[in-house]
Amino acid sequence: MTSLSVIGCTTKPNLDYCVEGQVKGVYKCTKTWSSMFDTTVSLTLYLDKTERYDVEVVFQDVEEMLLKYHQYFDKYDEYAGVNNVYTINENNNQETIIDQELFDALKYVLTNERSIKIGNTSLFNIALNPVLKIWHDARENSLCTNVLGQDTCPVPDSALLEASYNINPDDIILNETSLTISFAKPNMSIDLGGFGKGYAAEIVTDYLDLAGYSYILNAGNSNVKAGGINPNNDDGFYYIVLLEPTFEAYNTAYYVTLKIPESISIVTSGNYQRYFIGAEDGLYYNHIIDPRTNMPSGDMENATAVSVLYEDGGMADIYSTAVYLMGYTEGLAFVEATEGLEAIWYLPDGSVEYSSGFDTYIYQLTE
Repeated sequence: MTSLSVIGCTTKPNLDYCVEGQVKGVYKCTKTWSSMFDTTVSLTLYLDKTERYDVEVVFQDVEEMLLKYHQYFDKYDEYAGVNNVYTINENNNQETIIDQELFDALKYVLTNERSIKIGNTSLFNIALNPVLKIWHDARENSLCTNVLGQDTCPVPDSALLEASYNINPDDIILNETSLTISFAKPNMSIDLGGFGKGYAAEIVTDYLDLAGYSYILNAGNSNVKAGGINPNNDDGFYYIVLLEPTFEAYNTAYYVTLKIPESISIVTSGNYQRYFIGAEDGLYYNHIIDPRTNMPSGDMENATAVSVLYEDGGMADIYSTAVYLMGYTEGLAFVEATEGLEAIWYLPDGSVEYSSGFDTYIYQLTE
């Protein structure tokens, strides 16, 4: 955990970042980063009339935390002086010494993903990278064409998808004494993209909570966390909309407005965010790969999108992927049985279903 910087009180907020809110004396201070985790990340701090903090120091601290975890979790690039996921995968069967923060993240995800299984298969699996690479290479194929913002690409060969890969997360070896990671079998590799934003968001919001801030951290449209009592609304809640999941490139329509108290993460998984159209069959192939089939999830039981509410952002990221892959019926049963977890499903026919406790958070549901 990054330690708190000394935050000095000021008499006025920095107007380079801050605008007056809808409540007199309340300021909304926002900074945006466009190069973290392959998305746009923004942080809005809400300062009431009794508080004046040096928001520039806070934004600097948050930027350093985001950058650190962005580099740790990056599987495509190396960074000077940093052993990250790219380093681990390149070393393959050799031990890789890693920083304590990355070790803690790996221990966290391996411990928690093992609790979400269908049969013997973990629905969230950081060792699935050899299969994910097949689909990534398909999306990046030089033969792909783009028409009106939609990519059409050759579908991976079935023999490639049906081959055997070493993707058992139990074959990832962590040594807490030496702070090392290695693989028990050859040609293994990992991917932390499915939970990295949520985990990093939790590191940042722990820091903001300790400092006593009210905030919204938006790590892309699919990952949001609110904290503190919102002084910009009389009821202290945060009002957040969920966009209608659509394959259109630009969409601002929303289907529900949520009334969110402090310390809640909202994470969405869906088949509409990253996908391509198969050149051979005209089918849509999304980026959420089912480890039971090595294929993108395409069953009509699956929602177009599922959004989960949970306190811990890292677990919310893991849950959203797993619940999406379960399909609505099984996913609902899982959510109802998991304390503190709620979810809403946007189904392929445009209908909406949600768990029994989710209506507590609904301010307005658009018909």
